[in-house]
Amino acid sequence: MEKKINETFDYAVYLHMVGNFVPNTDLKQIKDIVTAVHDFLKNGDSELIKERLPEIRSTLTKMTDQFIDKFPLKCSISEIATAWNDLFKNKDDEYNFLNSGIDYGWFEKFMDFSQFYNYNYVPFHYKIGIFGHKGLGSIEEDFMLKDSFNLLVKAQYFFDLLLKYGEILKQEESKGKKFNNEKRSELTELNLEVAVNSRLSIVSFYSFIECFVNSIGHDFCLRNLENLDEKQQAILNGVKNNGYLSLKSKIENFQKIIRKDKKAIINTTDEKQIKEPFKSFFENYEDLRNSSVHYSPKKARIWLKPQDWIKKANDFSKISMEVGLLFWKSCYPELREPDYVGRLDYSYLFDIAKKKHETIKRIEKEIFN
Repeated sequence: MEKKINETFDYAVYLHMVGNFVPNTDLKQIKDIVTAVHDFLKNGDSELIKERLPEIRSTLTKMTDQFIDKFPLKCSISEIATAWNDLFKNKDDEYNFLNSGIDYGWFEKFMDFSQFYNYNYVPFHYKIGIFGHKGLGSIEEDFMLKDSFNLLVKAQYFFDLLLKYGEILKQEESKGKKFNNEKRSELTELNLEVAVNSRLSIVSFYSFIECFVNSIGHDFCLRNLENLDEKQQAILNGVKNNGYLSLKSKIENFQKIIRKDKKAIINTTDEKQIKEPFKSFFENYEDLRNSSVHYSPKKARIWLKPQDWIKKANDFSKISMEVGLLFWKSCYPELREPDYVGRLDYSYLFDIAKKKHETIKRIEKEIFN
């Protein structure tokens, strides 16, 4: 009888789990049902429990079948219920999961989760939102990618503003209005805004590529642990011979492990063989990125004209998208561009950032005007 009670309540726990991550489910209603079932099975009269247990189980089964049909199970309901409860053994875990989400790979262990998103690929460490964030998801490289384009849009905005303001001042000067220190200071401030946003966009695009490459390696490692030796696992996590691999080494070595033919079709460590866009990425922009992060007089100059900064930012943003796409295709030639990072579609991502910038400007106008 105790076994039957536990098996029945496992369905309630499963129902609670799906209510936490499946969009458009009434979590409050589900929690009320789960609580009522728990209280009845724990505190109810034993004879009444025995009498009503088949009915309760039948009802819970009908409620869970719709979700099982969508996410076919890879194990028993009992195993899933136990694993779900284990995630929330203490309040700190509960708080962290509610705010950061649960790894896609956790769900994939227990059920076929391919129908949850319309993405052509989802990394195992992609975070699935639960509770108030259900239906949503996130991953670090997506944050960095959006940050990069947001900074690029801001750099372009301030550059356009600088040009327009410069034209206005020229017109005023032609009409006899003097160009004074105040105007010079205003132009300098706009100049600096172009520089800082351009510089930070370059840093951010570089960081995105690092994060994207690391993420692909880590994801493949998580998916294929049983088929990888310790050396391969270490390389995919950026370590070799107790030292950290450079970005160039990761790009080259990850391909040899991830690709089915175990070849590196992109060469980044041999200066004579490295090709575009990787050649420009490393030879022209890695130094500029390093100077921007930890400047030294011996490194690349970061005191540049606004037109030089905006050009470098625009050029590097395009190069970065090419690098990301080519690396993805080298690892997964059978897959389309990765949906979970906007397919690395430059125009699409730039347009999103531009719309965000326009929304913020509209909000500012509504508040302060």
